[in-house]
Amino acid sequence: MTAAKPQLYRDLGLQLAALLEGESDRVANAANMAALIYHGLPELNWAGFYFRQGNELVLGPFQGRPACLRIKIGEGVCGTAAARGETVLVPDVHDFPGHIACDAASRAELVVPLIEAGEVTGVLDLDSPVLARFDETDREGCERLAALFVEHHRRSPMPAGRPADVDPQSGCRLPLPRREDLETDGQRTYDRLADPAGGTLRGLRGPGGIQLHSPELSRRSRPLNHYLRYEAGLGGRARELAILTTARELGSQFEWTAHEPAALAEGISPEVVDAIRYRRDTRRLAEADATVIDLGREIFGARKVAPATYARALQQFGRRGLVDLVALMGNYAATAALLTAFDMRLDPDPPAPAAA
Repeated sequence: MTAAKPQLYRDLGLQLAALLEGESDRVANAANMAALIYHGLPELNWAGFYFRQGNELVLGPFQGRPACLRIKIGEGVCGTAAARGETVLVPDVHDFPGHIACDAASRAELVVPLIEAGEVTGVLDLDSPVLARFDETDREGCERLAALFVEHHRRSPMPAGRPADVDPQSGCRLPLPRREDLETDGQRTYDRLADPAGGTLRGLRGPGGIQLHSPELSRRSRPLNHYLRYEAGLGGRARELAILTTARELGSQFEWTAHEPAALAEGISPEVVDAIRYRRDTRRLAEADATVIDLGREIFGARKVAPATYARALQQFGRRGLVDLVALMGNYAATAALLTAFDMRLDPDPPAPAAA
């Protein structure tokens, strides 16, 4: 079966795309996807979804024996995958600390997080009665299927239950800035943000609009942002890798959604984007890409940069370049804080990702 696995997953991807086409209901699509996987992959005894609600995963559509209704984030294999935001592959569930046994027949498990704009919204869970049933091909294949499911629903309208303190025009807790309330310099910034050809990714409906409520902050931060993005000499590829890694590690959905198309436009492959999205091991990536991603993960995740990672980054960027690279990540971390505090929402109908 091993040699045929890649083709099997390609076939499942084509079938899933056909099943999803024309249907926007997530529960209906999850039910069909669970059935497709359960009957399409051999040696499974459970396949299905858990969707995140607050600090819990709640059972969704599945195939197999009755399962646990609720799992706390961080508990069991599913909760661990949700907490880490990365796929968890377990050869023998009896060796996994805190494993939650829903079906005593299960021996191996594969759990893939559903990641929408940098945030885990649920998991896809596969169980098998066969020891060590899942391998890296299964991991990558199921991650691609999960990505298909997530991508299909990216254009779902904003839920009707949007918080009352979110302004419908600005998409955040602050109203859109008013041009007439600004001084001359602020009005120039307003005009640039409002202009579709003004060179910003999100215009007034994003961090630029939020910052204009503090015109002096906006005035001082613009040159720094411009320098770090376009004049520091980091290059578009390193820049977008750094921004995506920062957005992923800080769970900034808005930044991720804005910069994923920009990363693809810079020639960063979907496989590298998915490596950031699913926190995959970077050893199979190009050394230059891996260095940027590892540095960001250690800064924001481990809160400590290993000597070996620092040495690689210093050799690649030099002193000035490395200072600028870290400053770029810090700049987008500050932006993520603004977006979080003012609850900046995604557009109801975000643009499709740019082609690679």
